[in-house]
Amino acid sequence: MHVNRRQFLLATGLVAAGVAGVGCAPGASYADDALARPALLDELGPARVRAIGEKYRAARRDERSVHALRAAILDSRPLASRLLGAAAPSAPELVRDDFAHGRTVVVDGWVLAVTEARQCALYSLRTA
Repeated sequence: MHVNRRQFLLATGLVAAGVAGVGCAPGASYADDALARPALLDELGPARVRAIGEKYRAARRDERSVHALRAAILDSRPLASRLLGAAAPSAPELVRDDFAHGRTVVVDGWVLAVTEARQCALYSLRTA
C-alpha cells in the first residue's frame, strides 16, 4: 500500500488530535502548546521543524512574533467558529482545510499548508 505525504500527515494528525485532545469544544480556546506543535514534528524532528519555522518567519515580515502567528492561525478558522461560538476545528482540521482549498506555501522545498508553516514558525520561537 502506497501512502503519499499528504495522506500520512492527515492520518497522523487525526490520530494525534484524538490522542492529545487537540480539538476544542465550543467556547474553548486553543492551547498555545497545540498550536506550536505541528504534526510535522513527529515526522521530521525538532531541528528540521525549527529550521522550516525560521525560514517561514524570515520570509514573512508580518508573521514573526508569537502574537502575530497565533492570531494568523486563529483568524484562519471558519467565520462560524470565530463569531458565533461554533465548535472550533482542531489544528489538524485547519491543515486539512488549507490543503483542500489550495492555501499552501513552499518553505525550504516543502509544500506546506499555511497553518503548518505557521505552526513551525511558532515552534521555532518557542524552542529558540
